[in-house]
Amino acid sequence: MKKLLLFAFAATTLFSVSSCKDGSEDESDPRTLVIQDSLVNILPTWQALKVKVAKDKTSIDVIVGDATFCNATPEVKAQKAQQLGKMLLRIYSPDSHFEQGNLIVTKDIHNTSFTPKDGVSTAIPFAELKK
Repeated sequence: MKKLLLFAFAATTLFSVSSCKDGSEDESDPRTLVIQDSLVNILPTWQALKVKVAKDKTSIDVIVGDATFCNATPEVKAQKAQQLGKMLLRIYSPDSHFEQGNLIVTKDIHNTSFTPKDGVSTAIPFAELKK
């Protein structure tokens, strides 16, 4: 019984650590964890997340593995991209200079790529959000 519990704990820990490593281009950036924790408010069924921020912080790509959201209409995706943009501006403020960004959705819930083959991109309207 103890071995089974130890194995379950080890597997959970290993899974948690590996999922954190998939979160960002810069894994040491604590804002990636904030995005991970907050994304459920916008996309409740997300299962994979990658965040790619340009070094000059003028662009950001958020790649989400979510088989359910992949089937959403373009209007719903645009609405979610706008909500995500608002969240990103709050998280990265005051040093965000985002001019462009993309919400990229893939059906692959185990996505580890910044450019998924089936990814559908929706622009994040930062110019509109900064008004």
